[in-house]
Amino acid sequence: MYSSDADKRIEVVSYLEAVLVFVVFAFVLYALYPKQMLEKQVLAEQSNYDLTAIYLENMLRLEPENIELSMALIEASLKSGKFDLALKMIEIVQNRAEPTLQEELIRYRFEALKVKYFSTNELVLRSEIRDEIHTVLDEVSKRSGYYQNRLEYWYKASREFSLNNSALFFLYKLLEHEEKALWLKECFYLSTDLKNEVMQEDCLTRLRTVDTSNYDTWTQQAYYMALQEGKTERALSLLKDMASRSQRWRIELAKFYVELRRYKEGSGEYMKLYKKARSAQEHQAYLRKALAALQSGALMNEAAALARQYEALYYKDKQMSIFFIKLYLAANKLDDAKRVSLERLKYVD
Repeated sequence: MYSSDADKRIEVVSYLEAVLVFVVFAFVLYALYPKQMLEKQVLAEQSNYDLTAIYLENMLRLEPENIELSMALIEASLKSGKFDLALKMIEIVQNRAEPTLQEELIRYRFEALKVKYFSTNELVLRSEIRDEIHTVLDEVSKRSGYYQNRLEYWYKASREFSLNNSALFFLYKLLEHEEKALWLKECFYLSTDLKNEVMQEDCLTRLRTVDTSNYDTWTQQAYYMALQEGKTERALSLLKDMASRSQRWRIELAKFYVELRRYKEGSGEYMKLYKKARSAQEHQAYLRKALAALQSGALMNEAAALARQYEALYYKDKQMSIFFIKLYLAANKLDDAKRVSLERLKYVD
């Protein structure tokens, strides 16, 4: 029994002595070694990063206000590719760092994880590291103090690892400070990939005013997006805008009105095209479409009234005369049909 108690006392004393010796040794080492020598000692360690971390942790216990050396060592370890050492050191310093230092530490943590990620080809390990990076970016996004002065840095960091939700968050914050066409384009494509319709429409609307050299391109994109989302009035507004500058989109607008069963407006658009047509063939085609649009809506009186304005131009044309006659008959306008028939006979040999 006596021997057992003595052994226990010896063990306790030995343990306490060991800790005391280590702490004293750490203090003496820190006191005697210049900063550059300490840095060399830490970075010279090739395998036992745990021992290095213990030394640093004890050093900070002895002189907790001396964060500068640890930060320098973290940066140096990153530059030399020692990501595990950097991560351990970051963990130690983070427990004692002031809030203003936390931003820098989390950036170092990302850089260490990035080096670790690209240092391996193991897919499982890469996936785990990517998850850690995702966690870092989530933490950053929740604290404006972390990202406010480094928005572009964190945006590019998110993009580098295809973490698009984080990327869109930081990009949208960037756009609050400056509307760059490049950022707006990336915002549009990112939000499209993520099916974020609200942000997609917002970035696209802003693109049309910022990237003026590609105004029509972005307007077309907005139009197709509105169609896809079933936003008819927005699609119509955008289409009208394009139609004011392009015959192609004027044709599309006329068709769209007919699809919407707004036959009068569709017919009106075809008549605008008729008046700007350059060939007899185009004139005939647009007039026929204008009249056909009214017929599709059973607006036979309106169709007959429009036909009367232009029929005289086509008495010499057999096919157009027949077209007018059939239209008048369908509208039960027998006198009109008779008139066209008699006028047409004057040109028959």
